[in-house]
Amino acid sequence: MTGVDMYWQRVPEEALAGSPRRLWDRSPVFDDTAYEQAVADGTLRAVPEHYLLLEVLFAGSQGPGHPVAGLVVSGGAWHPVDLSGASDDEVGVLTVGEVRAVSEFLHGAEPGSWIARREVELAAVLRGYSTRPWDDLLARRLARHAEGLAAFYHRAAADGEAVVKVLVG
Repeated sequence: MTGVDMYWQRVPEEALAGSPRRLWDRSPVFDDTAYEQAVADGTLRAVPEHYLLLEVLFAGSQGPGHPVAGLVVSGGAWHPVDLSGASDDEVGVLTVGEVRAVSEFLHGAEPGSWIARREVELAAVLRGYSTRPWDDLLARRLARHAEGLAAFYHRAAADGEAVVKVLVG
């Protein structure tokens, strides 16, 4: 994976009581040995590079300021991993209640139609961070990521779990 990748991990709500450093260290990322298993068992969702397009897609789907749409990708409480300031790494968390709200918001979501309505905006955002042009392949990939993230949130909500978010670049 290249660029900045985003990871969402389902965790028991009690895990949120741990330090941000512990949450960060326990979140498998691409090169970790636990990564493949976590993806396979559905406790981890990873989006390489284009998480920003997902942010625009979900947060903008209901207009600016929607209280739940903004939680899907980058919303929630973010905490510095290193309080000394030696690193700017942060870990984001969504409580069980926030995860349920996101799941309800995503119920019946149609990412493919949202993408079709907002292709011009998504292409403009893409140009801001990548030389890759917007095309049908990227639109389909983004729809698969959006659908996968929705399924991830539905499963987390059904299991009464919280979510930890990590950006790695």
